[in-house]
Amino acid sequence: MMVTPLVEDLKSKKEERIKQFVDIKSQIEKINGEILGYNQITSTFSSLNLEEQDLSIRKLGEYKSHLRSLQKEKVTLHSFICFFFRTGPC
Repeated sequence: MMVTPLVEDLKSKKEERIKQFVDIKSQIEKINGEILGYNQITSTFSSLNLEEQDLSIRKLGEYKSHLRSLQKEKVTLHSFICFFFRTGPC
């Protein structure tokens, strides 16, 4: 059995996982910025160094859950603002 193809496959999977984390992290930071204001972001996600962090499926699931929560909060706030200012249909 050749070890090199296996190692290359694992490296490829790790790179793909890192891309997923980076995508989720950037979406979280973007929504945090929209909710809090870009100059008030105090997200702990900003300090993540993905190369050294837990890249497990469980951790990715936690980030996705956090992202969904922020997306719901954004929709709720948007609806509230539209209702409060009566800016028409939202």
